[in-house]
Amino acid sequence: MLPNPVLRKLGLAENDRVVIIHADDVGMCQATLPAFAELIDFGLISSAAVMVPCPWFLAAAAFCREHPGVDVGVHSTLTSEWETYRWGPVSTRDPRSGLLDAQGCFPRTSEEVQACAQPEAARTELEAQVKRAVEAGVDVTHIDTHMGTVAHPRLTGAYLEVALTWQVPPMLLRLDEARWRAM
Repeated sequence: MLPNPVLRKLGLAENDRVVIIHADDVGMCQATLPAFAELIDFGLISSAAVMVPCPWFLAAAAFCREHPGVDVGVHSTLTSEWETYRWGPVSTRDPRSGLLDAQGCFPRTSEEVQACAQPEAARTELEAQVKRAVEAGVDVTHIDTHMGTVAHPRLTGAYLEVALTWQVPPMLLRLDEARWRAM
């Protein structure tokens, strides 16, 4: 295994093995909030990511402001998978972006986003989500991806650009060359 320089930033050696138990989808619905708080308080999870476009994001941000030491990232969201509980972009309402379905929400599947989203519109949306989180008082420690949507050649560059712009580590899948080529 190659040394990991990010571990040094965590106060660990480059060759240490680390388990990070991470909670996704915080702020997606009300039920995520007490679950997140209890798991953090009890020490069962050490990291989480908030879904900025979702209805309960502001309550999640309030928790983050009240608990500034918690490791919280942005769960980069470009899909809205539920049939009757939906959300949409924070950056645009323009159908030409490829980020909206017929209901004016994000598409339900990663495949729809990967086929239709304009890469620049996706980058703008991902950037807007991080910006909104920071403005709401979240100390953004990383970004990751809801439903793996950005793991596609048309979107990975936009995702990495946002990570570089905000100087936060992106969660990336560890794929071998054949799996990357198959994407």
